[in-house]
Amino acid sequence: MSIPAKFRRVIEAGDPSWAPDQPMTAKILYGKHLGESLQVLTMEAFDAKIARVMAMPDSDPNKNKLRKLFMGFSEDLTIDKDGRVVLSLRLREKLGLVEGELSFMGLGEYFQIWKVENFETEVDEPLDEWLSEMGDDFDPMSLVP
Repeated sequence: MSIPAKFRRVIEAGDPSWAPDQPMTAKILYGKHLGESLQVLTMEAFDAKIARVMAMPDSDPNKNKLRKLFMGFSEDLTIDKDGRVVLSLRLREKLGLVEGELSFMGLGEYFQIWKVENFETEVDEPLDEWLSEMGDDFDPMSLVP
């Protein structure tokens, strides 16, 4: 798989150990909470997320569950200088992908990877339906305080 250039620049900036002659590293999450998508975070964003979980009191029953969810269902993702990466069998199975195209969706501190067909049914179609329900004059930014 090849990661689009605009996402590679974000990964480079969020990888403290990256150097121009080295591959980039990011974290890829694949837990059940992500549905049929994968989530790629920069190393800095992943470390910040884990730091928040680890800062929770040990007495909080959700702390261990969150550790398992984020740490146990993630892998290091090594990306070569051309943006190529090999997805493990586990990740390909999560997407239901043997071969075919992928969709990438940037969402701020992370991006998602979807099998094209799943992206259309899980993201595109529901958003189109929501927008049509809101009417032609609807400005989505009107919802932002």
